[in-house]
Amino acid sequence: MDGTFLMRFQAFILIVVITSQCASAGLIKYVHVHMTNNLGDGTIIYLHCLRNSEEMGHQQIPYNWTCLWKFKQRANLILLCDANIQGAKELRFVAYNKSMDSCKNNCDWKFTQQGVFQYDNGEWKFRYTWPH
Repeated sequence: MDGTFLMRFQAFILIVVITSQCASAGLIKYVHVHMTNNLGDGTIIYLHCLRNSEEMGHQQIPYNWTCLWKFKQRANLILLCDANIQGAKELRFVAYNKSMDSCKNNCDWKFTQQGVFQYDNGEWKFRYTWPH
């Protein structure tokens, strides 16, 4: 076995071990954004989100289900989402903004017939009305 290869392999293993220990020790912080459909039986929410212009994908959330996005915290992090239900216009909203949001590691959202709510300081607070 080549000595250079062995040194590179050992360095790689060391990086993997250090990274996993940092993550388990809480040194690498993650943001968890949960979005729950409470709109009513048979209603599906269609979501499309971008994290700082990076595609996060499309999700279809049935009634009483929750979708989760998980990503590493970093400066200037913004999660911008478009939510749509059949028969309504699209709602564009900021689901997470590192520099402005009160939720630091967990952001919980629920979609209801009355509007969109965010869990903030122990209570659900109204944030958005569905556009017509």
